[in-house]
Amino acid sequence: MSSLTPRERRKLEDLLGMSSGYVLDFSNNSFARFFEEEVNRDIYGGAYSGNGSSKANHLRSFWTKEDDSLVGRVIHGLLEHCRDTGHSALERQALFRDCEAIAARLAQAKPVEDIEAIDGDTEDFQKVAKAARECFERNEPEQGLDRLHTFLVKFLRKLCEEHDIPRDRSVPLGGLMGAYVKRVKEEGLLTSQMAEHILKTATTIFGQYDYVRNNHTMAHDNPVLAYDEALLIASNVASTVRFIKACEEKWKLARQQEEGAAAEDLDIPF
Repeated sequence: MSSLTPRERRKLEDLLGMSSGYVLDFSNNSFARFFEEEVNRDIYGGAYSGNGSSKANHLRSFWTKEDDSLVGRVIHGLLEHCRDTGHSALERQALFRDCEAIAARLAQAKPVEDIEAIDGDTEDFQKVAKAARECFERNEPEQGLDRLHTFLVKFLRKLCEEHDIPRDRSVPLGGLMGAYVKRVKEEGLLTSQMAEHILKTATTIFGQYDYVRNNHTMAHDNPVLAYDEALLIASNVASTVRFIKACEEKWKLARQQEEGAAAEDLDIPF
């Protein structure tokens, strides 16, 4: 559900001429095509018909059901349509600027909450992370799952290297994650059963991600996952990566402190 306020809705409805039941100068066909091209949604497919059959009511239902990021993209697209067609709404400059600000506010929302965790510390790693991250920042998780899988493989291989875990390039995601969880547990780095449970659950999820990548992403000629399923997978992966990174930082700091204390003990004056 979007966070559009009643005041924002009134401004948008006023600019878009929705009191008549229409939206700008769209016909039914061009309105359907607009939603398909902008956000890959079937505006007349039934999901947005709860408020009535008019274009305005379909748009109101879309605002109610979808999240800020998606609604922001649609509003931005409608404003761009005004510019492209020279629609009379452009003449209402103050109201038009207010609606631009509404679209910008909504667009700042992140469809994947922990997407910033998808990042690397080398140039090559950063390129892979950026390619994945940009898909989700554009709110196109269906296209980003393949790139996110590539990032996750590199991320887990790097973790295995840092923890001296023998690995082979043929080992799938689930195997890499399982070996990582086993090693950090052996090293005594997991201090709660909850953390261990979360990471073991992630092992199962990552194991299934291999299948999804090969059979339901744009990596091959596949039928891709629906938007909401792709978003669920991406959100779960990003939050797990963020959690692992936070744990790794905590563990590294603890090791540095232990090494520092050991060095002080050895520094015995004569």
